[in-house]
Amino acid sequence: MGAQHPEHRFSLGWDCGERSAELRETYETLSRTTAWQVLEATAARLPGKVAVVEGERRLSYADLLEESGRLADGLAGLGLVKGDVAAVYLPNSTELVTVFYALQKLGAVVAWLNPSYRQSEARFILENSGAKALFLFEEWQGFDYLSATLGLGRLADLETIVAVRHSQGFAPSDPRVRTLDWVRERAPAGYCADVRPDDLSMLIYTSGTTGRPKGAMITQSQVARAGFSYSLGVDATEDDVFIGSLPMSHSYGCGALLVQPFMLGATLAVLDAFSPQAAFALIEKEKVTLQLGAPAHYVLELAHPKRAEYDLSSLRAGLIAGQIAPGGLITRVEEEMGIYIASFLGSSEVGPGLSIILPYQTPLPVRERSIGYPLLGTRALVVDPATGEELEPGKQGELILSGWHVTQGYWRNPEETAHQIQDGWLHTGDLVTRDEDDCFSILGRLKELINRGGFKIVPSEIESLLVRHPGVAEVCVVGTANPVLGESICACVRLEEGKERLSLDEVRGYLAGELAPFKLPDELMVVPDLPRMPGGVKVNRFGPGGVVELAQQCEDKEVRSR
Repeated sequence: MGAQHPEHRFSLGWDCGERSAELRETYETLSRTTAWQVLEATAARLPGKVAVVEGERRLSYADLLEESGRLADGLAGLGLVKGDVAAVYLPNSTELVTVFYALQKLGAVVAWLNPSYRQSEARFILENSGAKALFLFEEWQGFDYLSATLGLGRLADLETIVAVRHSQGFAPSDPRVRTLDWVRERAPAGYCADVRPDDLSMLIYTSGTTGRPKGAMITQSQVARAGFSYSLGVDATEDDVFIGSLPMSHSYGCGALLVQPFMLGATLAVLDAFSPQAAFALIEKEKVTLQLGAPAHYVLELAHPKRAEYDLSSLRAGLIAGQIAPGGLITRVEEEMGIYIASFLGSSEVGPGLSIILPYQTPLPVRERSIGYPLLGTRALVVDPATGEELEPGKQGELILSGWHVTQGYWRNPEETAHQIQDGWLHTGDLVTRDEDDCFSILGRLKELINRGGFKIVPSEIESLLVRHPGVAEVCVVGTANPVLGESICACVRLEEGKERLSLDEVRGYLAGELAPFKLPDELMVVPDLPRMPGGVKVNRFGPGGVVELAQQCEDKEVRSR
């Protein structure tokens, strides 16, 4: 890293106040806790409380504990033991919840597969993880997961494929394939795993937009503490009802929806795929109080013409992450939907949780500009990316982290582990600033910086202003090749419904009084929608078919004459 950093105090955001001692005690207790113990404790306290809702199906905490325990026994009967890797390739569902906790009871290591992934992505994770078992739906949203998986051929380590939901008369010819009911009915093997807080719980694979995905190794106690940490941003309790629309195979969705509600004794209302109208209907039906999502979720909800037809009055708060919230979005959500929302910072490497968050009831102006304070037990610094030297408050630099939540490393990838974690510090690649009180603001990713004629342009600065244009619904600013300047600034926009066109001159004129001339876009590309990462939430900037690729290839974009 090039520099040694002094011990940093805990941030003022958590270390000064009445809750400090309580939080320290909670984190200390959870450091000795496993994910299965989390569910056991809540089921003992609230056995009859509804834990999971999906459609008309409702599972109480006692039901969830019993179903998960019975499945764990059946899996043990198949020879799955502590330390084995099991891949979970499922959309949000009650079965995903029961499978997850069954595997946690066994001490098996979950390798998450986003259900939006297809054959090449699935093959890499299955081969890299060495998964011994795989859980999937036979079919979901028109994609035949079972046929696609069997089409991969004989993977060296994969012994069992469990079809969690399947068609009537299901009769697979491959001897590796079993149904979930068949596994549950297996006689208990008498296997009792001694699962400890420091044992591995899961592998969270990075998206792999610019290279091969990497499996961040997360322990049992990290899972427990991460799930609790989300509650700090919304003051979540057992009285809350969560809408489960984030993919639970993702770091954010896993910690916030698959762990947090069951630790608190709250209720999770499952939504397998997000759409504004489906979310509205579920919120109204189940009296949902907390919606944790991405900026895109709220952008789509605000714009939906039928929002006023639903009773959303039960919603009180939410969190947003995945990308930087467009300027003014948090204010609009509060004013138009009556919901308190705030940003936080997480990643696969601190999954399934976060590192920086704002305490509940933070004033609106702070929430518009900041992502919060480091969690207790976290050290967070802003350093010069080139030298590793710590920067003073107000300076832009890379965020590096050290603490209990940082991954143990990347599965079967010591080279990348050594590159990313140096002297105990995780190099996040996030471009941030901090103020005198250790309150952090995020500007984007280091790799997103545009080098235009030697000037380093932060895309989020332009995006936060341009999204306020009355004709712009969404914007992503990227760099494109320029033979003279190195890179040009390309603004890629999705127009508001009813807005027929937008010119580059109009964009530049709108921004001219707000930005230096060298920051004004050189190019404009209008698109019907921005490309998304698997899951449909996060904008795909750099991956195949992403914004950069489209902007480079687009012949219809408007380019300023030079």
